[in-house]
Amino acid sequence: MAKWKRNNYKFWHSPIALVVIFCVFLLFGYNIIGLIQKEKETSHKKELMLDQINNLQEKKASLTSDISKLETEEGKEEIIREKYDVTKIGEKMVTIVDEDQSNQQTQEETVDHGFWNWVSGIFKK
Repeated sequence: MAKWKRNNYKFWHSPIALVVIFCVFLLFGYNIIGLIQKEKETSHKKELMLDQINNLQEKKASLTSDISKLETEEGKEEIIREKYDVTKIGEKMVTIVDEDQSNQQTQEETVDHGFWNWVSGIFKK
């Protein structure tokens, strides 16, 4: 029996066995590195999905509040007034015009373009 243990001991310490064991360890190491990379990708995708879920939940909450607002009479009135610039019977609407914009518009309207206007402009100067 001692002879069998001795031969077994020589086999595991032989260069061939050590090369085979080393190759197996390299194969396992390579696979572990691949698994680590896949785990990182998966965790990154998970974070992106969680962010997307949070954004969708916030959007859902916002839309739910808008829907509940539209179900009230005041909400309907507000949306109609914003979209169509209307007033109720008896109300008056005031439009405020910026002076700079109105001056620019009148100046642009008075300037005429064309060949005859150019010719007459030469003789007026």
